[in-house]
Amino acid sequence: MPRLEEAPPARTRSRKVPPARPQTEPVDEELSEKAMRAIEEGRADHAAGRTFTLAEVKRDLGIKS
Repeated sequence: MPRLEEAPPARTRSRKVPPARPQTEPVDEELSEKAMRAIEEGRADHAAGRTFTLAEVKRDLGIKS
């Protein structure tokens, strides 16, 4: 058995990671009044602990899947 000092170095694979895409966040001024109202309602619902299923949301928005 080779001694620890004599062991060859472990092989490592170099991994190339693409740079992260810059994240753009919408500015409040770019949102419509309707969108801002929906965000505030969502925040209020979340703070109150109310949750909705995806089926309920789709029904309320009139989305048919």
